[in-house]
Amino acid sequence: MKFIFKRNSRNNPENVKHKERFLLERFNEAIFLLQHKCAKWLENRTANLSAKSWIVILFCFVVFTVGGNVYLIVDGLNGNSNKIERSLISRPINAVAFDTKNTILNTSLSKTQMERMARFQMYMDSLGRSPTGKLIQDSILRSRPGLLDSLVIVENYYRSQFKN
Repeated sequence: MKFIFKRNSRNNPENVKHKERFLLERFNEAIFLLQHKCAKWLENRTANLSAKSWIVILFCFVVFTVGGNVYLIVDGLNGNSNKIERSLISRPINAVAFDTKNTILNTSLSKTQMERMARFQMYMDSLGRSPTGKLIQDSILRSRPGLLDSLVIVENYYRSQFKN
């Protein structure tokens, strides 16, 4: 008996789909009516044109269309048209010189920093297990595209410290 007195939710997916379908049908009917009115108007305007006038209109349309296209092709092949200007890529004046040969990473990671990175990796892995977590994980990866790769690089560097 309890199911008889259940109130219908206004956000019921079936009701939403029904409303969307109803709006789309009304919109399609409005478009069809507008197309029908435009076709009737054009038909009334051209009802008294003779065959010769139709041929003249068609000939003028073809001449102007072909002429415009030929103009665009010739103008594009000719070097005198307005071009998109492009600037050359130049090296910035205040750039810091980076010597790759003498650069040695002297920084060492502490155990707490490594634990924090491991916890973050576990957190990212756990996000992928639920649908809402997957959305959060995707947004993090979209805003920071190389984050997981950087963590792997840092973890490998940390492990290489203990090998030496």
